[in-house]
Amino acid sequence: MTIMGLKRIRLQRGLTMEVLAHKASVSPRAIYMLERYGLPPKRRETLEKIARVLGVEPDELLSDAENTEITHAVQ
Repeated sequence: MTIMGLKRIRLQRGLTMEVLAHKASVSPRAIYMLERYGLPPKRRETLEKIARVLGVEPDELLSDAENTEITHAVQ
């Protein structure tokens, strides 16, 4: 599983990494690492905090690479 679309959603909401981090009570570095490398955080709670601030479900930020490849192949 990877984090997909976090940056896109964050920008749609007009938030900087710093503001999102502050509102979610996580470090700006955590946001950067999630956006840059796409690996889910070690703690589910971190993902839930970020999702809550963005107004999405935590699972909406996660993507199964295999499902993504299959979806693109079908389209």
